[in-house]
Amino acid sequence: MPDRKEEEPSEFKVVDRRLFTSEGERRRDIESEPPKVEKPAPKPPVAEAPKAQPKAQQKAAAPGGEPRPERGVGFEQLVMSLITTAMFQLGMAARPGEAPPPPDLPAAQDTIELLQILQEKTKGNLTKEEEEILSGGLYELRMVFVELTRRVAQAAKAGPKPGPFSSR
Repeated sequence: MPDRKEEEPSEFKVVDRRLFTSEGERRRDIESEPPKVEKPAPKPPVAEAPKAQPKAQQKAAAPGGEPRPERGVGFEQLVMSLITTAMFQLGMAARPGEAPPPPDLPAAQDTIELLQILQEKTKGNLTKEEEEILSGGLYELRMVFVELTRRVAQAAKAGPKPGPFSSR
């Protein structure tokens, strides 16, 4: 490790400009005129980046003239992702050619509560479209959740269904 004495001299100078000494007496060695401040050289102008095109123009600007779907993640995509997750958890959605998965009510309830928290925390800060997506999705998910919960409660009251191997 090199000694401090071997280092290159620094480009700045430290000057004590305090008006009083550590004992509280006025310093006499202070210059009466303010020190000259060297201004750094002006930065070279930065070339402006091309202005962003509106989203409508971005769609039409795809190669081949075909409109391309919007890419990017925003609030609407977050809400739609959570709604889709809750739909799978409620057994409402299935992949093509597959049977719907069995409902996972506790997980669906957690996801619905996340959406509700998101709605409460963003109240008054959403566009009309974002608010419609969030409130409409929450309403639909709650209705399905209540219906499934009611069915589970009725099935529990009725008792287990006799199976092919049950004895009577």
